[in-house]
Amino acid sequence: MKEGQALHAGHRARLRSRVKKYGLDSLEEHEQLEYLLYAFIPRKDTNPIAHALLSAFGSFRRVLDASPADLAAVKGMTENAALFLSALPSIYTTYLNSEKQKEVKGIRDAAERFIALIGAKDKEYFAVMCLDEKGYLLKMAEHTSSARSKVAFDRNKVVAACVQCDAKIVLISHNHPGGSLTPSDEDVAATNRLAQSLRVLGVRLADHIIVSDKEYYSLAAHNCLVEPVDIDGSPDRFAEDILRWKENLKRV
Repeated sequence: MKEGQALHAGHRARLRSRVKKYGLDSLEEHEQLEYLLYAFIPRKDTNPIAHALLSAFGSFRRVLDASPADLAAVKGMTENAALFLSALPSIYTTYLNSEKQKEVKGIRDAAERFIALIGAKDKEYFAVMCLDEKGYLLKMAEHTSSARSKVAFDRNKVVAACVQCDAKIVLISHNHPGGSLTPSDEDVAATNRLAQSLRVLGVRLADHIIVSDKEYYSLAAHNCLVEPVDIDGSPDRFAEDILRWKENLKRV
């Protein structure tokens, strides 16, 4: 073995030893990238590649959010390494929604899942989380927003998701890339219209959570959701309830 190769092999062995003894989070960001690339770039020093990735994209998170094509364009990267790094955010989302994590334990838990799914995206997305009557996850899906200037969720897609998995509870989310998390008046009004539509199907809209890459805003926690009208009563009662619902919505 040549001297350079021996030094390289020794460095890898030391880094692996640190991970084994102290865990991956004991490494600096560039060292974590370097370590992740070992299996996919076995014959090169991955340290300069890790530094090049961070330099090209600006942060560890942006490296993982980059497309495989953009990652592969960095000097020293391979196609397989690029595919692996770009898949890590999806793997993390799958981890959050694994069998041991099926129960959604409150607003914070739901918000963390939405943040992992769409929080860091640089375009508007909305997501749907469908639960059974006990609060266990049935389905989670993301969609692109059809119009950036309008509320970032599609009522038909939410309803379709609920019907497909026979959901009893649903939470929705959309991201605000680079903007305030405070909902607009249209966000609030559209959310309550959706809650009324879902009530017809026997589905409860538990929350609408607006997310960024690190934070969230819960409409339910800020009392922005109005109790939907019961459609099973008499026509007169229904009409009275609709008027009351509209007045409550104005106050919100």
